Amino acid sequence: MSELETLYRLQQLDARIFELRAAMENHPYIEELAELRLEEEECSRRLSEAESSLGASSRKMARLEAEIVSLDDKLSREEGKLFGGQVTNPKELRGLQAEVRSLRKQKDALETELLEEMESQDATRAVLEELRTRHGELKSRIEDKEAALRAETGEMGAELESLEREREGLSSLLAKDLLDLYDRLRAAKQNLAVVKVVDGVCQGCRVELPGKEYDRFLKSEGIFRCSNCGRILVR
Repeated sequence: MSELETLYRLQQLDARIFELRAAMENHPYIEELAELRLEEEECSRRLSEAESSLGASSRKMARLEAEIVSLDDKLSREEGKLFGGQVTNPKELRGLQAEVRSLRKQKDALETELLEEMESQDATRAVLEELRTRHGELKSRIEDKEAALRAETGEMGAELESLEREREGLSSLLAKDLLDLYDRLRAAKQNLAVVKVVDGVCQGCRVELPGKEYDRFLKSEGIFRCSNCGRILVR
């Protein structure tokens, strides 16, 4: 393989390497995964809040139940005094009646609050169940998408490694000054430093070579560059 053929093959390799890297870095699954992970994080946050709310509700219910039991005990004692016949003083009886009414009122209020908390907790449990289901679905979708991404980019990665090994071998066959020129052009010309000439037209800039320049190109055996874009031309 001649030096120009080696250079053109190197250009083909670099074009494919660039294409593969871009495809791997911009794979649509990457954006989809980012969106799914954001959704999973938000779902996880809401799930944590719901679990925390449920825990707080359970503690509140336990406190209310304990207060109701305590009031029941106190109410039983006061009603025992009121209806047991031990207290006969009218003033004391009126005081006991007022105390019993107050205790019953407190108990009713606590029982109402407990009932409301139970209803609120049922609603929280329903939300929690929905969030757990949704969170599980999102995690499953993320795992499936990650597996698909690994499979597709894995194939690309294997091809990329093979191409890079071939590129290393080809690069070693070229003179350093030619390789440096190629690398400079590739960096300046959107990764396209070596192009063919088809029917007298540079395939890099799509400009037709002047007649005399085209004649010199056809007769040239060495490095020949487009007078318009500066790329290296090959037949």
